Amino acid sequence: MKKVFYTLLAVSIIFAACKKEEDEFVTPTLVNGCTDTSATNYNTYATNDDGSCIYIISGCTDSIATNYNILANVDDGSCTYSIVGVWIPNTVSVNSNQTATVGGQIVQSYDTSYTMTAQEAGIEGDIEFTSDGSVITTNNDGDLETDSYTTSGSNLIVTNSNDGSTDDATYTVTKTDLAFTISETETETDMGTTFTSTYDMTINCTRE
Repeated sequence: MKKVFYTLLAVSIIFAACKKEEDEFVTPTLVNGCTDTSATNYNTYATNDDGSCIYIISGCTDSIATNYNILANVDDGSCTYSIVGVWIPNTVSVNSNQTATVGGQIVQSYDTSYTMTAQEAGIEGDIEFTSDGSVITTNNDGDLETDSYTTSGSNLIVTNSNDGSTDDATYTVTKTDLAFTISETETETDMGTTFTSTYDMTINCTRE
């Protein structure tokens, strides 16, 4: 009889223990967040990925740049810019050299450098380079003049719409500044003396 009693008691204790464990079971708390360790906003406590992960995407983040990356969230300094836009001429810098030679020997040479305002250089109004290859300037009469241009690398060629003549220049462009340099060389010989004049004229502009 005692054996049967102890057996029933043991079963009751085991049943009670299992019931207690069942009653004490706690449903895990759901924590939404980013569960990807490679993301910048990884949440170590998240148990459910809610699609909020953010990743570093390097690239050009400036919308006016030619290589703007709409997906980039970290600017890597790679932005490049086009000559297209409206530019305000500010200053004109001139560096020139005049040389006189006789029989191939230099008898005289001197350099000149100076800077003047765009107005002093006779440049009136803004300069606009359009995306369709037109360049719009203001001529000496105050009228708008439309010519055409092409670029290749850092080279700029402007073709006059009236006579087809061309002006060649090199240029550098950033988000805010444009500088283009026109270089020319003139040679003249008089009574055995050759006079050579070279000059670089740089027009410095800011983006409107």
